[in-house]
Amino acid sequence: MDAGPLVIPPHATVFGFSLRRSGGHLSRSVMLPELGLLFAAVPVTAGRADYRAAILDENVLGKPTFSSRQKSVKHLYELYGLDPALALFRLLRRFAAEDPASLPLLALTCAFCRDPQLRDSFAVIETLKPGEVLTRAQMVAYLEEVYPERFSSVMLSSLATRLGVTWAATGHLKGTASRTRALPVPTPAACSYAMCAGYLLGLRGELLISSVFTRLVGADPSSVLSHLVVGSRNDWLRLRHGGGVTEIDFSGLLLPNEEALLNGTH
Repeated sequence: MDAGPLVIPPHATVFGFSLRRSGGHLSRSVMLPELGLLFAAVPVTAGRADYRAAILDENVLGKPTFSSRQKSVKHLYELYGLDPALALFRLLRRFAAEDPASLPLLALTCAFCRDPQLRDSFAVIETLKPGEVLTRAQMVAYLEEVYPERFSSVMLSSLATRLGVTWAATGHLKGTASRTRALPVPTPAACSYAMCAGYLLGLRGELLISSVFTRLVGADPSSVLSHLVVGSRNDWLRLRHGGGVTEIDFSGLLLPNEEALLNGTH
């Protein structure tokens, strides 16, 4: 069940990656409805404080109590960062604005970079062939193996349920009472953002194309390139592919200090 370990170096936290041992799925699923409402209510140019004010003061999520608004702020920050100073969130916001239909896979990629339990659970998803059933017991058993004696049986069961909700929301599973493996539909925006996440971790060329980020959005090395061609036309990246060489450059999306950090000059 090994999907290939994703190594997150300490400096990547500057971009929005997380090194925490626990992620947002210990409390909530991917929260796509709330994220969609938030993005619809807050402009792309908004700052960190604007997102907090929209949830707490304006109640754009329609929560019944102030306490529930506070919890929503906490969990959305855990999953996504909600801060344009973080490249992962800033670019999530940009891609979601330019292609709202891709939000499920865009949100998944961002949460994947921040939530270790979500990352680990992808190993289970990848073992399944389309149509195969994934039971909660299977997910619980895997989580027990990965996190021996760390979580109670009640927590593991709840975590498995929330992970199932997320993977269904992103198109990797379908069904409710019985969840079966499905294949998400990759898009140029989702593929470009996923490749950008890998780029921020230092992956380049074929290593990037063959990384977990390609599989995460339902693509493969051949199809992801066709989506990146579209991405290059949209000025999301620069792509060169030919003669056995693949070059993917996202520097045009990054701030000078971010690019300097990636190049080791900061």
